[in-house]
Amino acid sequence: MTIGNFGEMPMTEQSVATAAQPQVINPNQFFNFEEQKCQELTLEQLMRTNKENRGDDRSCPHGIYHFMLIQQILDMAAERGLHAEVYDLFATNNRDKQTPGVSLYPELEAQYGERAVEAHTLRRVYANIRLSDFDNDELTTNLAVSYTQKGIQVGFGRMVKICHNQNMTGKGCFVSDHSTGNFRYTSGDAYRTDLQGILRQVGSWLTNAEHMVIADDATIEKMKKSVLTPEQLYTIIGLLVTTRVAHDTTHKCIRNNGNIYPLNQAQISTFTESLLLKQHEDRQITAWSFYNCATELYKPGKTEANLILPMNMAMMDFMRNYELF
Repeated sequence: MTIGNFGEMPMTEQSVATAAQPQVINPNQFFNFEEQKCQELTLEQLMRTNKENRGDDRSCPHGIYHFMLIQQILDMAAERGLHAEVYDLFATNNRDKQTPGVSLYPELEAQYGERAVEAHTLRRVYANIRLSDFDNDELTTNLAVSYTQKGIQVGFGRMVKICHNQNMTGKGCFVSDHSTGNFRYTSGDAYRTDLQGILRQVGSWLTNAEHMVIADDATIEKMKKSVLTPEQLYTIIGLLVTTRVAHDTTHKCIRNNGNIYPLNQAQISTFTESLLLKQHEDRQITAWSFYNCATELYKPGKTEANLILPMNMAMMDFMRNYELF
């Protein structure tokens, strides 16, 4: 019995660069975040938003403002002679009533205007910082920055230029100042440290960027040569569902505590549909196309900002554990 199309598959195989800025109808005003929960913005706009300070000492969250962290990474790249740009920058809202992703203050609107940039506090920001020095026709190099209420995460790796998909194929390509679960990634153990540790790790990535890119490209070529059989794909999708169920179940005897799964249930459905479309177009699915169907979901607006990088790594670890390439 053939389900979908998997069974039909053959078994074969400068100065800092200027970013392409998102179109902003009114640079002084955001869209309504209650209606459009994920919005693109510029670094200049982010700098103008209302600064939030906490505690008795009125310190900024996580030891650094989001825009300052992004700017510091750009400066660190420039110091090493690398060409960096803000490739994408997003702010997202969420439903946390105590510390929502976006706050809009009427008293600041009265001062600056309706939905003015300056009248917003943004707490969930995701940025792609592109290094163009090692580009080829398909790939660029990227530092992904996730800044949320939970803390800071930064990842390093290659990115598919046409669709801005971050790849987390290398080892030691992730750093965070907060816990991301008890999962230990074979693709690079989740590394928890403080702000200064994050900046040291980013500095190390930038210094060793060329060597890391070479290793990533070798892994990607290996993935492109690994053609997945229909039997593998049916099994893999079942395993993804099982992993998700074991994580979320209320039955302690089968619960898999602490692990971050690669895809949630809604994403698994979308992912499977993408695989079927990919198979229809290309007549085969490689480990590389399989991974890219997943990374298409690891973006602001499709995945919670603080889960984008951990779920990406969880997928890479899943693929290595089941020897898909």
